[in-house]
Amino acid sequence: MGWIRLLYVCTAMMGISTGLIIALAPDRFARNIIGIPYCLPAQDRIVFGLVGCFWLTMGLMALLGLRAPLRFLPIFLIQLVYKSCWFLFVFFPLIVTGNFPNHGWSTVVVNAVWMSMDLKAIPWRYLLSKDSGTDLQQATGTTARV
Repeated sequence: MGWIRLLYVCTAMMGISTGLIIALAPDRFARNIIGIPYCLPAQDRIVFGLVGCFWLTMGLMALLGLRAPLRFLPIFLIQLVYKSCWFLFVFFPLIVTGNFPNHGWSTVVVNAVWMSMDLKAIPWRYLLSKDSGTDLQQATGTTARV
């Protein structure tokens, strides 16, 4: 469970801090911090705020994952899938057309590192097993309620 707990801690720290910065101070701090070493261009306040609140929510849910690691595995799956979709539908088309901006490279690096952490931490054998519900009950010492 070492990698899982480490990833929950990292997700909580990054999600809460980044989410709060974006939600509370998008123009003051977020554009300068998130795009390091570049400054992000002006963002649509609604979309940027939505992203910040999403990351804040993921961070807060990751705190719950520290208490019940297997029950909160969907957090890692959401991270892995949305970052994969970002690479597929945003990054690759912009690279192919030669339109990827310099300030986006920090996002590429962070997403690639985070995806590798997700892949390492997710207990795939447990997740893909037919008896994962039973395993969860055994791992947590609970019985399912019908």
